[in-house]
Formats: sequence, structure tokens, C-alpha cells
Amino acid sequence: MLVCYVPALVAVLASFGVPGAVDGARAQLLSAALAVHFLKRVLEVLFVHRYSGSMPLATALLISSSYLFIGVAMIYVQHLSYNLPEPAVNLLYPGLLVFAVGITGNFYHHYLLSRLRDGGGGDDKGYKIPRGGLFELVACPHYLFEIIGFFGLAMMSQTVYALTVAFGSAVYLACRSSATRRWYASKFEEFPARVKALVPYVW
Repeated sequence: MLVCYVPALVAVLASFGVPGAVDGARAQLLSAALAVHFLKRVLEVLFVHRYSGSMPLATALLISSSYLFIGVAMIYVQHLSYNLPEPAVNLLYPGLLVFAVGITGNFYHHYLLSRLRDGGGGDDKGYKIPRGGLFELVACPHYLFEIIGFFGLAMMSQTVYALTVAFGSAVYLACRSSATRRWYASKFEEFPARVKALVPYVW
């Protein structure tokens, strides 16, 4: 999983050393938020996540390329928009707050997932129904908060590209959440019907 995230982290950090790449407060805060996003993922790989299987190298390289492109392209598009008029409504700092909520909630629920394999109580492979936090209401709150984080980045950037990334991520993670909820429901007879896929009380 380090192969997936480290290249994007290195590229985002390198942008601070490229003259003109992060001119202005918006570009600097966006690049810093992206660096925090990928650094968090690297640290989670090292210290939080517990993996039950392996990933083919080709898949890891594909994912790595996607994250690398997203990070670099978001910074580059922000660079291209530097001399354009500022938006009528500045969402930079509200976006920073939304991003902080997203990344914090995502980390907390990843931490709860990492504790599932401590002790017994699951099936023969150690699978359990997640408990605590928003797991009481949705199957994948970590995906919900990741979506919130991406929309926070889009608010900070206020570019069409960043908004497209946020919407694309939301659709992808919504599909994964739906599949995860169906898996839990098929695996555990006691899986609560009240638990939705992604959005509490809604879906």
C-alpha cells in the first residue's frame, strides 16, 4: 500500500520547491492539505491498518498512478488559475474546515476498523461487524468522511477539476459502500437493518 501513496506524497511535497507552483494562499493551503491527506494515508499504512491479504503489484501501480495524477493535476490546475479573478464567494477557509472534519473522521473510523481483529467475536477469518462512531448508523463512515474531505479540497480550490475529483470519488465510494453493506448483511444474520450504506438514515 505504500506504493499507492508515497509517490503522490513526494510529488505534492516537491511542489513547494518548484518556483511558482504554489503561488498565493489558496495554492499553498491546497497543497498543504493534499500533503496532509497523503501523509495520513502513509502513516495509516505503517501504524493503523491491518491487512488480510495482498495486492498485485500491477494494481498497486495503477492506484499509485491515479493518486499521483490527481495530486499533481490539482496543484497544476490551481497554478493555472492563479491570475484569474477570485471567486465572488471565497470558500477557502470554510473548505479548510470541511477538509479537517473529513480527514479527522476518516482517521477515527479507520482506527475503529483496525481494532476489529483484536480478540475474538467474529467469524473464522476474524471478520466482525464494526461498532462505535458512525458505524452504528452506516456501514462505511470512513468513506463518508473521505468524501467530505474531498469536497473540502474542492471548496479550497474552487476549480472545476477539484469539484470533478470530489464528485467522482463520491460516486466510486458510494458504490463501494453499497457493496460493503450487502456483504455485511449476507455475512452476518444479526447485521442491523437500520445501518445504511453511506448516509445516516438516508442511504
